[in-house]
Amino acid sequence: MGETMTAEGSLLEVSGLGKHYDVRRGDGQQPAALHGVDLSAAPGELISVIGPSGAGKSTLLRCINRLIEPSAGTVRFDGEDITHLRRGKLRPVHRQIAMIFQNYNLVYRMTAIQNVLHGRLGYKGAVSGSLGLYSEDEKVRAFELLDEVGLGALAYRRADQLSGGQKQRVGIARALIQEPKIVLADEPIASLDPKSSRMVMEHLRRVSRQRGICCIVNLHQVDFALEFSDRIVGLHAGEKVFDGVPGSCTTEVIRDIYGNDEEVGLGLAPDAAAPGCVALASGPLIAHAEVL
Repeated sequence: MGETMTAEGSLLEVSGLGKHYDVRRGDGQQPAALHGVDLSAAPGELISVIGPSGAGKSTLLRCINRLIEPSAGTVRFDGEDITHLRRGKLRPVHRQIAMIFQNYNLVYRMTAIQNVLHGRLGYKGAVSGSLGLYSEDEKVRAFELLDEVGLGALAYRRADQLSGGQKQRVGIARALIQEPKIVLADEPIASLDPKSSRMVMEHLRRVSRQRGICCIVNLHQVDFALEFSDRIVGLHAGEKVFDGVPGSCTTEVIRDIYGNDEEVGLGLAPDAAAPGCVALASGPLIAHAEVL
């Protein structure tokens, strides 16, 4: 389904990616979290990965940045095969592949500005990193990034005193101070209200378009994927079943991706104003669905 992007001009090239966990089912078979997934991503592209819970979305992102080890296939980043790099050689890769987490992953006893500066730890030695020694240029940049995400006035507020949307925007600023080439966002709006969700997605789209940073975002909110993405990738049971532009992601395609539309509460209807696209109908919205 859809038109798969070619490797030409790609920053990231994932080929035949597979991941098997050691947990076995009652029938003795080992479940595959990912099976033969191919994915290319270009600078400045915002890609949304959609699919039901357990489809392998989080596993895909964690294999890309080597937080977990792939069982099969290759991951090439910026022309280099990083699939089997040893931990010591992964540090420069992790500087260029930033991560935004669903649960924010902030240090709550620290301020917003301190959390943003943590994005520079990959550039520090053991002593300067442990002591939190940052240059004046790094501090100025951290303030600029907080201003950019609308939180300049809250720079000295503790993270545990921020709202969910504010915490996620701190996470975006922390990712950007790494000066990454790719930002991986794992369900960044799953716990947010619709207004905060839209604000976070607008910031991510601005990051991709104005800075030329590739953003790959796992989403369970199909309406936001359709609105903000340059491309949508659909996963089902660990396999890629769709790769194309939002305009080709029809109601039928979405139902194929999710399988049982009643189970996930699809409230989708054809959009007469945009042939080939879909719009949310009245009723339960995917934007409020939770994902594991």
